[in-house]
Amino acid sequence: MNQLTPIDPQTNVQAYRASTEAASMCKEIVVSTAMNIQGRRYVRVEGWQAIAIAHGCTASARDVEDVEGGVRAIGEIRRMSDGIIIATAEGFVGQDEPTWYGGESRGKTLPKRPAYAIRAMAQTRAISRACRSAFAHVVVMMNAGLETTPAEEVPMGGFDNGEVIEAKAAKRDEPFPPGPAKNKTELKS
Repeated sequence: MNQLTPIDPQTNVQAYRASTEAASMCKEIVVSTAMNIQGRRYVRVEGWQAIAIAHGCTASARDVEDVEGGVRAIGEIRRMSDGIIIATAEGFVGQDEPTWYGGESRGKTLPKRPAYAIRAMAQTRAISRACRSAFAHVVVMMNAGLETTPAEEVPMGGFDNGEVIEAKAAKRDEPFPPGPAKNKTELKS
């Protein structure tokens, strides 16, 4: 039977302070590794992992398997102090994704990637998703104009009313805009 667990306000305050300190500690890494897609900045797996480490956790993937429609992996976040799993999530690479399984995309024919690359992306997505479920609030605390959707889940062209559109990922040394564009002129620049 489920039991109610009493909430200790002091523990909650300590957890909030720990998240605030983690946001400050790893903000530079998260911002510098973020990916610019369609004028928005998305946190990449290395940024999510920095946030996990700043919280005394480690992120990993397990149970990578071929399933109907693609490859699936399970990501998990464990506290390093006691090994307890605090979050899990699924990562998936679908056979309907031309970037990974080949096919036509925006007038180009793309080749199928090697199996190891598809499996690795499923793991990367699983890790990012697990980190996002545990630590999205930390990204918001950074107040850096970052999206909480993991970059690895965003189609290469970004989103546009449900359609994938072309976009170029920013190089790590390119400056990022300060946040979402407020109008078309800002977006173009």
